[in-house]
Amino acid sequence: MVARVSGPKWGKAVGAVVVPREGQAGPVADELIAFCRTHIGSDKGPKGVSLHTEPLPQSVRVCTLRRRSPPMTISDERLDTILPPPPNTPPSALRGVRVLDFTRAQQGPFATLLLADMGAEVIKVEPPGGEMGRATGLQDDGFSSYFEGHNRGKRSITLDLKRPGGVSVVQRLIPVCDVVVENFRPGVMERLGIGYEDCQRLREDIIFASASAWGRQGPWAARGGYDHVAQALSGVMYEQGEGPGGEPHALIGGFADQIGAMLLAFGIASALFVRQRDGIGQHIDGSLIGGMVAMQSKQITEFLRTGKQSGFQPRRAATYTNYRCADGRHVAIAANAQDMWERLCDAIAAPQLKSDERFAEPFGRARYKDALVEALAAVFETRPLADWLGPLEEHDVPHAPVLDYAGMSKHPQYWANAYLQEIETPHLGAMRVPGPPIQMSATPPRVQGCGPILGFHTEDILESIGYTWAEIERLKDSGAIRTA
Repeated sequence: MVARVSGPKWGKAVGAVVVPREGQAGPVADELIAFCRTHIGSDKGPKGVSLHTEPLPQSVRVCTLRRRSPPMTISDERLDTILPPPPNTPPSALRGVRVLDFTRAQQGPFATLLLADMGAEVIKVEPPGGEMGRATGLQDDGFSSYFEGHNRGKRSITLDLKRPGGVSVVQRLIPVCDVVVENFRPGVMERLGIGYEDCQRLREDIIFASASAWGRQGPWAARGGYDHVAQALSGVMYEQGEGPGGEPHALIGGFADQIGAMLLAFGIASALFVRQRDGIGQHIDGSLIGGMVAMQSKQITEFLRTGKQSGFQPRRAATYTNYRCADGRHVAIAANAQDMWERLCDAIAAPQLKSDERFAEPFGRARYKDALVEALAAVFETRPLADWLGPLEEHDVPHAPVLDYAGMSKHPQYWANAYLQEIETPHLGAMRVPGPPIQMSATPPRVQGCGPILGFHTEDILESIGYTWAEIERLKDSGAIRTA
């Protein structure tokens, strides 16, 4: 059940939330009654205070308290999406770093997610209605994989930056933050009075990171931009497409966003190192097209040298491609080296290919690529995928089955390295999520929690920087802040 204590002493609501575990309401209800007796005076409360209860789905399992007055607690569990570290967990690499995150959509939020995985405290600043990602890909139960996939492990503060009170909160936060991250168009933060130079005046060594589409300079700098159009401008769509006169093809949706995010996080981490070494902050820009150029380093270097763009080729090499098996599934092989080629022939029991003079050397396999592709395809089509995996492994041929997400999510390699993992969340229950993409032996990254409830941490954050409860109430009344 949800219990809300309301009345003149408590404001609109204390907002104590008590939910039954495993469908057993009794013990939790008893705990709520004990809480009311201790902090309010009776089950019904003092004069003018009322207690209301209502049912919630049994799938929701949490016991928590949102407070409006001096600290109180029903139990140690709270409706907080930040998970405590397991016992004896070493400190993460960015422990003690505080990030003020104004970003929305994908590139910026994923960059700050990576910082959160590395141990940074990320404070996500959202407008009263929440950032656009919360409503993207929304499922029937209110879950957004788009928001969750880019915002886990963060704290949420809800501010209306169009009101003076909202900006004043930011100005009080900046001196206690190490990094500010934003992805507005150039000039927006400056018009709000919280641009890089404004932040510098509040904290001289602040690191100010901008996630942009086109970079901060040049004729396109002020344009809005998204992943798809960045892929178009970067050449990758053409490279993946059907060549002159044919259709261009984008990579997976969000690819430019994710690459840009990783490089922005790399820039922020580098700037933190510089600040520790030299005592200076700086303004960083990480753009979508900058990331796409880096991702295509080999191809662009080749073009700048030769003036030629090869374009996408389904099979660049007969021994570095995918083959359909008898059951319709595919196997990928990567056996370009001479010894790998010979082991491949042994693995698939094709001595006729191994002895064929056309394919004896790498040059011949390239020259007669089409003939070799046809010959290998005929072999692989004779048996189902599972029958090929064993022999390829035994002969040490680099290979892998081509998996969909269902197959990938069951593969033990991802779970063994915590690239996929299960976390227990207070309001969503057990949830499987992607884990940190790297491992560190002394300062391991970890998933800090799931995506935050909108505005859940607003009061706690304000209290931590010196706001009184009276000031917080005035900010609420003015519309500058909103709480969960």
